[in-house]
Amino acid sequence: MDIIHLCHLSESDLHLPVYLTSAGQWNHQDPVHRPDGFASYQWLMILSGEGAVHVDERIYSAKAGQAICLFPNVPHRYHAIQEPWKLMFISMEGSLCPTLLAQAGIMKSGVYNILNADKMQADLANIITGAGSNDNHTNLECSKLLYSLLLDIPSHIHATQHTRHQHFERLQPVTRYIKEHCHQPLTIQLLAEQAGITPQYLCLLFKKAFNIRPMEYVNRERIQFSKELMVLEPQLQIQEIASRSGFEHTSYYCTVFKRLEGISPEKFKKSHSY
Repeated sequence: MDIIHLCHLSESDLHLPVYLTSAGQWNHQDPVHRPDGFASYQWLMILSGEGAVHVDERIYSAKAGQAICLFPNVPHRYHAIQEPWKLMFISMEGSLCPTLLAQAGIMKSGVYNILNADKMQADLANIITGAGSNDNHTNLECSKLLYSLLLDIPSHIHATQHTRHQHFERLQPVTRYIKEHCHQPLTIQLLAEQAGITPQYLCLLFKKAFNIRPMEYVNRERIQFSKELMVLEPQLQIQEIASRSGFEHTSYYCTVFKRLEGISPEKFKKSHSY
């Protein structure tokens, strides 16, 4: 079951050295796109599945046994690669947040390997449970738990420095091109040219970086593009949405949409019509 707790902070709570602003758990994290970032520090612990995190002009893989740290007001987006992408999350503020994170070598947003995932998961579960209580000392108790978690982070993590990131970096021109041109006709040859590599090597890099084929990545971006169209231009018919999102055939668009989103485009459109 999904859980989310938003903290109601008093004036005195805002003077704590670290304090919680939200906490919870998603059984499957939906795609998130924040062009202006988020107001608080975020810490997301991956419990199952795998996702891609786009931040600071890089793409990270985030899977079970890893955690995502996102700094305030930094543009970012993330989405599932392997579903269900289940995670626990907290958001936090306070003057000591940057100092305590820096002690762990965390100076900017990124993805980190957790050396003792069970311990961190238990600590986060305690924070989430605490955030759900309604007594007068909830925020103070959560601050204590949060402070303890932040002190333990240096013993829990080390930055992910492995060859997969090299694959992400090599694919940056390709993924950027796909995002900007996903509504246009795209071929493997055209995508390979963006990175100056052969189509065969492009497919290999996508497999190693994302565990999917290049055109599957294109389809994911096209589906995201189509969802934005539905929200921004609700008067459009499904056939036109499919065409404007880069799909030649409406039936194929509907099949891909249902496979990736779990519902039909018609139902999604209806649920986002106001």
